Amino acid sequence: MNSPVRARPYRQHRPLSLLVFREESPSDAESQRPETASDWNEVHQRLVSLGQDRATHEHQICRWLLAAERLRVHARAGYASLREYAERLLGLSGRQTEERLRVGRALASLPLLDGALVSGELRWSSVRELTRVATKDTEGAWLAWAKGRRLRQIEQAVASRPPGAKPQDRSDPSRVKHRLLFEVRAETMALFRDLQARVRADLGGQVDDDTLLYEVARRALGGPADDGRASYQVAVTRCDECGRTSIDAGGASHPVDELVAGMAACDGQAVGACDPSPHGRATQTIPPATRRGVMRRDHKRCVVPGCANHRYLDVHHVDPRSEGGGHDPERLAVLCGSHHRAVHAGVLRIDGTGSGGFTFHHGDGTMYGAPVRPPAVDMVREVLGALKHLGFKPTRARELVDEALRAGAPSDAGALLRAALRAS
Repeated sequence: MNSPVRARPYRQHRPLSLLVFREESPSDAESQRPETASDWNEVHQRLVSLGQDRATHEHQICRWLLAAERLRVHARAGYASLREYAERLLGLSGRQTEERLRVGRALASLPLLDGALVSGELRWSSVRELTRVATKDTEGAWLAWAKGRRLRQIEQAVASRPPGAKPQDRSDPSRVKHRLLFEVRAETMALFRDLQARVRADLGGQVDDDTLLYEVARRALGGPADDGRASYQVAVTRCDECGRTSIDAGGASHPVDELVAGMAACDGQAVGACDPSPHGRATQTIPPATRRGVMRRDHKRCVVPGCANHRYLDVHHVDPRSEGGGHDPERLAVLCGSHHRAVHAGVLRIDGTGSGGFTFHHGDGTMYGAPVRPPAVDMVREVLGALKHLGFKPTRARELVDEALRAGAPSDAGALLRAALRAS
């Protein structure tokens, strides 16, 4: 018996062209090859598209690297560190990995820059630099300013401004860091490692690259053999109108910060401004006989505990020259260049006398050598800067901060500043 025939309702099928993908003809595939491109507009559009794709791609890498860090993916996958994991799987160097983690963390609180990177409105390199200075309150101004500007312009603007500053704020060229790159043979590298170890031993421990090269350069250039003459043998120029200071070296003028000017004023030679007279003479900041006596008293070594440096030394005025400090040997101390910089930067404090002994404290008030509290050091430096901006002399500002710290432990810079002002 035949099976009954069942009628089914007619269904209209979609056109076949919508159900299958069109294969590219050889001529279409050939037109996608850069080597055969003949239309400049096509090349331009393709490069613009690739730039936008790269921005989106880098944004995704930042986010997923943060997720990998949070979940310790590298450890679960058997790698020693996230840096090794990213190097082997993504081809990123350690520095590139750290940069993308930094940018990823910054973008979490910078929605405007985050959106500009996702959309391709700004390229990865530009956003990477802007995250160094932009905050939630200033990112809109930086985003508007950066549009249409070259990467080099953005790098220069960011490098000369502190975090939180706006594009229109006055730049500070002394903040700009310079990168040195050398390609050397194995024996040269071995000699440099020995030099690095010796300098670090003299300075009493690990030091950063800037401090290391600063000390190496001072030793290589060499100061005068006479202990009565200052070791500071670079030309420091200060503008009386704007207060900016620069060092003249290598045929160029290099802006420096206020602490370098203070170091030069502490122990240097003063020369008249552009005096063409052949009879002009340099004036020693510290009388030569006094300087020689202080050097002998301190055994020609840096007096900071644990520092074994005895090369290219400065004599520091415990009573700042800018506040009328004189050349009383009791208040003069021999310091190496690195510790001299630390004192003028406010992260190392010296008190006492040559005969009674000097005392040393970190910027947060703890005894030198004791465990330092980085947040407290940064807070004190911020408040000292604010007090100086309000017109307080450095010594008086330090006294007010110390008094405020002795009265209690403020929770933030604002509370410490208010306590210091009450003490005044």
